[in-house]
Amino acid sequence: MPKSIRFLFIIAGILVLAVLGLYITDNEHVLKALPSTYLIGRTGPDIDNMRFFEQRAIEPGAPQPWEEAPDYGTYILTEADSTALEKYRTTSFAVFRRGRLVFEAYWEDAETTPSNSFSMAKSITSILVGMAIEDGLISNVKDKASEYLEELKGTDRAGITIEQLLQMTSGIGFDEHYGDPFGFMARAYYGDELREKTFGYPAVHEPGTRWEYLGGNTLLLSYIVEEVTGKSLSDYASEKLWKPLGAESRAYWTYDPSSGVERAYCCFYSHARDFARLGELFLCQGNWNGEQLISPYWVEASWTPCMVPDVTGQPVDFYGYQWWMAEIDGMEVDYMRGILGQYVFVIPEKEMVVVRLGHERSEERLDGIPMDVYEFLEIAHRISP
Repeated sequence: MPKSIRFLFIIAGILVLAVLGLYITDNEHVLKALPSTYLIGRTGPDIDNMRFFEQRAIEPGAPQPWEEAPDYGTYILTEADSTALEKYRTTSFAVFRRGRLVFEAYWEDAETTPSNSFSMAKSITSILVGMAIEDGLISNVKDKASEYLEELKGTDRAGITIEQLLQMTSGIGFDEHYGDPFGFMARAYYGDELREKTFGYPAVHEPGTRWEYLGGNTLLLSYIVEEVTGKSLSDYASEKLWKPLGAESRAYWTYDPSSGVERAYCCFYSHARDFARLGELFLCQGNWNGEQLISPYWVEASWTPCMVPDVTGQPVDFYGYQWWMAEIDGMEVDYMRGILGQYVFVIPEKEMVVVRLGHERSEERLDGIPMDVYEFLEIAHRISP
């Protein structure tokens, strides 16, 4: 046999063994990741991954287009503005003030193409938990999650409350290492049997004693919402959010077809104008055009720091019910946040909502906050002083 043919057989054999090894070790999700990453020149997920995954539509109702402010379209981005926005490969930047659209700019085809929101979906899942409580389907946040999820009964996680899941203080040993191709986040994003895998992680800390940002907590919340509503997360989001808020476009949530559950910790796809509605709803204390869609209490609780110590022992004063918060330039800022710099900022003092979507965010931090947050908000304040 020629050496070249023998070499090809050896390579083929190695590949077969590698594939078998991935299946034997329950890591076949690595193969599913290849078409949306390395095979198209990427090293990880991006905002346009939807086409690689099954998704459910979140249907809108009668659209309610944003009213334009009197000064809409008058602000021209400065060279410094454009440099900052383009540095992070921004695709959408929009500013809303007192319920009106002040400014919007788009790059690539973002005005018409839905963008992944990544972990902004955690805030959306939290809102749906609050709505299930409003509907009387969940008693309150002090209920044990095991009252709604059979898989937790009789386990070391049986005493975890819904509030502890909301605040990321459950003590469950999920991991959140996005660079690990064999970690839980990779399995959850690319793999199947998502629900089964979520229940496979034990408690490693006493509930309520340590804050740790872990997407598995959000998945457990989503399973509770599905159990009590009897609906998919997408259908409930359509009924309780997208239709009442007058969304202008259909949104999408990717899901695992093997277990039928949405990737609730990420993967909600929509547009800047419609993401802004979520910020405006909370800015208005849960009221939308005179209709109270969610209790003002839930807004307040979502924006109340959990104050549970993190790994450094410092009380967490920047995270509530799956919402982030900060004080920037002397003003309260509450926000939804995604890993690649997806943001919905709510600035109550200025009655302002700012949406930024794009491909990248800063790796540098100031007071624990990504530096791009400061840059985006500076631009927003120049647009609407």
